[in-house]
Amino acid sequence: MRLTAQATETEFAASMDMLRRWVTARPRTRISGGPPFQGGAAGYVAYDAAPLFHSRFHSRHVAQSDMAEFSLYDTLLAFDHVQGKTWIMSAGLTSPDEGQNEDLADQRISKVMAALSGSGGLATSVASVKWERPDRAIDYVKAVERTQEYILDGDIYQANIAQNWISEKLGADDAFTNYLEMRKRTPAPFAAFGHFGGRILASASPERLISVSADRRVVAEPIKGTMRRASDPKVDANIQAELLASEKDRAENIMITDLLRNDLSIVCAPDSVKVTSLCRLETFSNLHHLVSTIEGDLAEDKDGVDLFSAVFPGGSITGAPKLRAIEIIDELEQRPRGAYCGAVGYVGFDGAMDFNILIRTIDHLPEESVLLAGGGITLMSDPQGELAESELKAERIAPGLFAQENSS
Repeated sequence: MRLTAQATETEFAASMDMLRRWVTARPRTRISGGPPFQGGAAGYVAYDAAPLFHSRFHSRHVAQSDMAEFSLYDTLLAFDHVQGKTWIMSAGLTSPDEGQNEDLADQRISKVMAALSGSGGLATSVASVKWERPDRAIDYVKAVERTQEYILDGDIYQANIAQNWISEKLGADDAFTNYLEMRKRTPAPFAAFGHFGGRILASASPERLISVSADRRVVAEPIKGTMRRASDPKVDANIQAELLASEKDRAENIMITDLLRNDLSIVCAPDSVKVTSLCRLETFSNLHHLVSTIEGDLAEDKDGVDLFSAVFPGGSITGAPKLRAIEIIDELEQRPRGAYCGAVGYVGFDGAMDFNILIRTIDHLPEESVLLAGGGITLMSDPQGELAESELKAERIAPGLFAQENSS
């Protein structure tokens, strides 16, 4: 299923119905203790699809590639790095409406095992990528200042503004080897690589958009607040304390947590939505973040597609109120976001669902590769500080980015 850049609301609604049919047509056996995803639909939704989820929003930008793409996955490999296990699974399906076929499943598993035993390994050379600012580059400091004017005028409380860089297009092999290097530099819990019909996505995302378990438990974990780690433990401890005490970062996080709490209340059982963790510190390989958790129970008459529609695009990468923040983002940013700040993930046959937010992501398009980075802007934001934070995030994905700019 692909939604092109010209997709209509009617085509969008039909695609959502198709996803539901794919994963609910027949009950499937779930292996106890197995991986979270045991078959179903997997793919991405680009940020450019926001007008399809918010009919009152009309973007001035023309999307460069597809709005979304999903495929049905019956046979899969799953790696459990903690327990050191690898799963090869198949239900033996020939179509979403058919029942499970054990003989066909065995054949497909054997085929995967044969392919793995004959694998010659991956290429190790990493292509050099030269990044540059596009012709329509945003003046980031001025964009931050304009956002603060909107806050003073009472339009919004916060908006997330991004800047971008472009490079020459990369083939699938080069994009993948570069992704592997990126994952070594900046490992992240929601990293993903996907080779799709209209683009290749390479993401080192630290942030989950939304998840729901097979027993209908919903979890959202917005990130707001970022500081670079230090190699000296004492200095790093001071940085952690500074982030935890930052009024600006806590205010950002709390506003988005409240926005998500309201979004979840649309599709969750009454009184089930709770903030179970507020502004806790999470440490990654290079950065510290403030993270909150909101949980709830999905209402009996709702499913994962309803849940996704209620929260997309994520509040942490739009702002509050969401609709007005999206409009301001569209006005201030000079190019379409593409997949950036969209989501990649899955909807399983068992109803479980998990999607990241596509930040720290390179969007490899047929004509060029695009990198974006930004942050949440509040009245307490320092424009130069926000510029530095967005560049810090970009440089983790593209090392030497600013050395390249300064030499050009």
